Amino acid sequence: MANDMFNLDQAIAEWRGQMLAGGIKTPVPLDELESHLRDDVEQQVRSGLNAEQSFETAVRRIGEAHALKIEFAKRNTASQALMMRFTCGLLVGLILLLSGFTFFQMRLNIGEQILAYAGVACTLVAACGWRYAVPFLPVISSKRLRIAVGLACILSGFLFTSFFTNVILPRFEHDHDHQIPALGFWAVFPIAVFLCLGLGLMMTARDREHWGMQNRVGPAKQKIA
Repeated sequence: MANDMFNLDQAIAEWRGQMLAGGIKTPVPLDELESHLRDDVEQQVRSGLNAEQSFETAVRRIGEAHALKIEFAKRNTASQALMMRFTCGLLVGLILLLSGFTFFQMRLNIGEQILAYAGVACTLVAACGWRYAVPFLPVISSKRLRIAVGLACILSGFLFTSFFTNVILPRFEHDHDHQIPALGFWAVFPIAVFLCLGLGLMMTARDREHWGMQNRVGPAKQKIA
């Protein structure tokens, strides 16, 4: 009699509510899971089990909402990381190609090209590899202090670059055409370094954990109130 009273659609509706409460908010994965659930129930009913037993078995196979949420998060993170690496590699290649074309147009000699390429390469390393330096930065718990320190670092980068381009760089200009020397390609480097440093210091411990930038080995990270 209890089996006759079992309503599969109502049970699935309650199951969807549990999934939503567990954190699976996106409709597409949830609809996909429901489709798998119904197929599993139907297959078990054909094998001889009643609808209620089939439903309970199918739910156990799919797993609890928390485990599902973690699995979907891992898949999304992996896809995003792959896309970010591809985009970063594409941009780096394009920047190096355009830099080489610029050096050719400027008629730089071998020594100047090496100096210019070194400036571009160091800037790219700072921009693309800063995530690996973030775990070694202290975590500032105070939001106001965290933002102030981060903005101060970012501003310092622009000040360094301004001093470099207005005071140091003019001393190396070519006298015959006032062309910017190869040393000028180092002008963006301080901005890249201090910008990355500032952004890292403005991140909370939760931010670092979310983006996979926490220090998993070694001593605990230093915290600043």
